[in-house]
Amino acid sequence: MTSILRSLVLFVLTIAPLAACGDLPRPFEGAGREGDPSLLELRDTGTVRVEGGDDLPEGASAHLARAMARALRNHDIPAYSDSSEGGSYILRPNVETSLVEDGAKLDLTWVLMRPDGLAIDTVRSSGELSAEQWFADRPGGPEENSLLVPQDLAEKVRELDGIKEDPMIRTYDGLVATPADEIAFMITGDRSAFKAAPFMKIALIDFSGAPGDGNTALSRSAGALLQSKGILVDNREIDENSVILSATIAVTPVENSKNPPVDRVSIEWIIMETNGSELGQMNQNNVVPHGSLDKYWGPVASLAAQAAVETLEGVLGQIATRKKLQLRADKKTLSAR
Repeated sequence: MTSILRSLVLFVLTIAPLAACGDLPRPFEGAGREGDPSLLELRDTGTVRVEGGDDLPEGASAHLARAMARALRNHDIPAYSDSSEGGSYILRPNVETSLVEDGAKLDLTWVLMRPDGLAIDTVRSSGELSAEQWFADRPGGPEENSLLVPQDLAEKVRELDGIKEDPMIRTYDGLVATPADEIAFMITGDRSAFKAAPFMKIALIDFSGAPGDGNTALSRSAGALLQSKGILVDNREIDENSVILSATIAVTPVENSKNPPVDRVSIEWIIMETNGSELGQMNQNNVVPHGSLDKYWGPVASLAAQAAVETLEGVLGQIATRKKLQLRADKKTLSAR
């Protein structure tokens, strides 16, 4: 299976077998906290340096970059385009253009990058510019005033002239409006920056290998914990907004262990696309008294699920961002049980 996150998500926690006497510590308590899901997450909102496009006329390149910077600032993201220095993020457009009768058609791929050049994600869009916009001279005034027509003035002119077409269409500001929403959502995760984003759903499927009621208990505990965090859990309606969380469990006796005898519990958690492509993985290992999980898992299932969810939550957030979905639904939840 294809893995886009495995190298960053792989997490192994091993606890040594028990000493000869004494009560076993609570299995899996605290397990998972040593993972580093922050490796997968964007940093806190910082400045965005918007670059111009190489395959555009000089004026068009500058106006496009300025329009994107303005749009991001409307989302309270500090963005600029009149400098080639600095920036917590760099946003670069790759542009394919073709001239049409009264302007130009553009196919854009915006690449959001870290300062070291590592690409974070891309946003694609397309649109047209009027000839007046396309052939505009390079701007010379302050960035905020570049080809920017106040919305209220544009609407008044539109009404007086009897124009039915939206005044934003075929302008630089209209061209960047939708991709700016998506880029702002990538950086901040703020739902208001991407209002149309549906919620990602988690389907808990294929919990297998555990003795006793372990498969059911672990699935039930994981589902309850995810829902308590405002994450939708839905096993019934699996669609393009769903990802699958599965677990393979193994309980095996530890050979040559000191008394009392113990069993090793291994749980492999896997996050997948609905087509089976792997998105992330985490492994847990612990020991319990021999035979204690043969029938009922009880609190062990809750502790193991809690440790796993604490680490997988960051991974799920990054997957939701990549899929242009919202992770949390607050009080709105779907039950898989």
